[in-house]
Amino acid sequence: MPAFSIAARTGSLTLAARELNLTPGAISRQIKSLEDALGIQLFNRKHNAIVLTDAGRQYLTHINAALSTIDTGTRALLPDRVRMVVQAPITIARRWLIPRLGSYMMENRSVDLSIQSLALGASDVPDITIAYRRGCDEARFPSAFLLDRTVAVCSPLMIGRTAAAMNPEALFDLPILLDTADAWSWRCWCDTAGIAFRPRGGSVTFDTDEASIDACLTGLGIGQASPSLIERELREGQLVVLCPHLTPIVGAYEIAGPTPNGPASGFTQWLLKWREA
Repeated sequence: MPAFSIAARTGSLTLAARELNLTPGAISRQIKSLEDALGIQLFNRKHNAIVLTDAGRQYLTHINAALSTIDTGTRALLPDRVRMVVQAPITIARRWLIPRLGSYMMENRSVDLSIQSLALGASDVPDITIAYRRGCDEARFPSAFLLDRTVAVCSPLMIGRTAAAMNPEALFDLPILLDTADAWSWRCWCDTAGIAFRPRGGSVTFDTDEASIDACLTGLGIGQASPSLIERELREGQLVVLCPHLTPIVGAYEIAGPTPNGPASGFTQWLLKWREA
């Protein structure tokens, strides 16, 4: 049941396996055993993607409620609870950190996490601050837990409008979405492609990655995003990568400030394991 719940949350047998320290094959067998016991198909399997069936979504509600009750009871028995405040940019918190937090919580049941967005002006004193730094050279980020590689992405509806969009230069005949006013990601991408950054089809500028990704999903234009932050959208075909051979590094996420102590140090080590994976 935990394997089913985590696979449903992450949409990936591989990510579920990492959380439970098992192999993807073991997760697949556990879910198949559950399906056989119920006599119901819980997931539709498409290549490397899994999507909940209607029955699976209904069953997940009850499973998550039951697992939450068990977890609450377990936590109540544990002494010396610790509250830890983690502040991070909203996009990395929502799109990368939250889908993976289950594995940390399973290993650290005495820790109560408070995840706060830097963009919303969090007032608590943080135990850990996740910061973003720009840069195009991996050697600049030896302590980063996530390198920010960027790719050009759009809704599949846009590809139908022009097959030439697969050509780097031709992308600029379509509306271009910017996640910063100086078009940092696009300029790095263009440098890698060996072309000039000259949007000919107009542009729309946003002040967060999150807003730019949302605009991509609506078909508003072509944007830049890290594959690590749009795993679900790519897996489910909501977004497609254009010119997939162009994946420059544009920055990295790392722990800001002095080296954390105590439980915060453990959280930092947990973050770094994801880079190694």
